[in-house]
Amino acid sequence: MIRLLVSPGSLAPGALVVTGDDHHYLFRVRRLRPGDRLVLFDGEGREAAAEVVRIDGRSGALEVGEVVAAAAPAAARLAIGLSLLKGEKMDWCLPKLVELGVGRIVPLATERSVVRLDGDRAGRRRERYRAQVRAAAQQCRAAILPEVEPITGLEEGLARLAGADLKLILWEEARAIPLRSALPAAPPAQVAVLIGPEGGFSEAEAERAAAAGFAPVGLGPRILRAETAAVAAAAILAYAFGDI
Repeated sequence: MIRLLVSPGSLAPGALVVTGDDHHYLFRVRRLRPGDRLVLFDGEGREAAAEVVRIDGRSGALEVGEVVAAAAPAAARLAIGLSLLKGEKMDWCLPKLVELGVGRIVPLATERSVVRLDGDRAGRRRERYRAQVRAAAQQCRAAILPEVEPITGLEEGLARLAGADLKLILWEEARAIPLRSALPAAPPAQVAVLIGPEGGFSEAEAERAAAAGFAPVGLGPRILRAETAAVAAAAILAYAFGDI
């Protein structure tokens, strides 16, 4: 069934008017008509069934039913510190992380990142990432909308992720230390994983992360592309959490 993300304050039983991009998506792209049903969700774990009751040129009306709590995936406890990747790689990777239930994404400008953004460009790129995450959440029936934080450097990223109970950094020099060996018997409440850019983390960056409590781990004997490593790590942890 079609799902539409709405603001938490607007998700309530009764009438809801839809305009702008949501109007275009529902009635032009998905071609809903009066009597068709859909699901609304607020990205914070609540959802409700709704029915189209009216469509005008620039607005539409929905009748919203009872609001219920949706089950959040266990992997929502996972935060990914993802180094900036070149255009299409980032565009491919972010929706996959949403599909795997990642709850928080911190884009990192690291030493070997090919992409360099600052000021307004960084803000616009973040909005692009947020739009991709929103679209992926609607498509994969996510209950929780992953948070995409502002683009930041490694030091600030380490500080933002400092509160995690388990902190890991994927580093090619730690290939002999499998990620699974770092997982405790009982799933931790919060996990943070750092993913390097196309050229990987530098030794100095890995040392700074280790000093901040991030344990170096690997994904086996082969060198994975950065976007593959991010998705593989998220999938492994989702499985470990019982979400897959």
